[in-house]
Amino acid sequence: MTERSHQQIQIELHRKLAPQYAIRYGYPFSRLFQEEWHEQMFVEMPAGTRHALDLGCGTGFFLADVRKHSAVAVGLDISYDMLALAQKELPDTYTAQGDAENLPFGDACFDVVFCKGSLHHTRDHHKFLEGCKRVLRPGGVLILSEPCNDNPIIRLARWILYRVSSRFHPDDEGFRSKQLSEMVRKAGFEVHRSRTFGVLAYTFAGFPDHLGFLRFIPGNVAITKAMIAIDRFLCAVPLLRAFGFHVICTARRPT
Repeated sequence: MTERSHQQIQIELHRKLAPQYAIRYGYPFSRLFQEEWHEQMFVEMPAGTRHALDLGCGTGFFLADVRKHSAVAVGLDISYDMLALAQKELPDTYTAQGDAENLPFGDACFDVVFCKGSLHHTRDHHKFLEGCKRVLRPGGVLILSEPCNDNPIIRLARWILYRVSSRFHPDDEGFRSKQLSEMVRKAGFEVHRSRTFGVLAYTFAGFPDHLGFLRFIPGNVAITKAMIAIDRFLCAVPLLRAFGFHVICTARRPT
């Protein structure tokens, strides 16, 4: 598959998915989970951050929170349809359509680059990561959250789902924690931390556009809070953290 054809496939895929994001973020319980996810990423954010890039910003739900944590927030996505929704919700925030493997920004212009589930949608992961390093200032931080394949059951389930559902592309595979950290190191970063995130709340509360039965259950916000607490415990225990559906990797560009 050529680079151009893959980009076109991703654009078409996300054109179909864009309306679904209104459902994904439209319920209090699902927003609660997403906010927990965001906080788990913001805790890695360096103090004094002024310029932040949300790489693969989609409809701007995460970008809205990035803007609250930095003086200047920029969002980039390959999908015009996703960005149209982002610009509607965030008219005073700068967004740009572009390729994550060829970032349209100057060198050393960001203090932090966030990637919430965007790396696995690209084919040249090394080029993606090298681009992140280029646009980061020396000492700048890269914070990645990507699908985690540490657990063989999750790995198999994801493999099947990506092939039977029209909402995924079979080439968009997840990563094992050690694999992701090694990729980041090879791109020239110093890996600071790698940890898993999301088990029960990720499955049942995070994506009502995929698995939506929780929206019909009374007390779903309280249930989600309980699942988030359980997930924090599971992902803190060495023998259980492999059940996490995502891996959050934090790395620094050497000074």
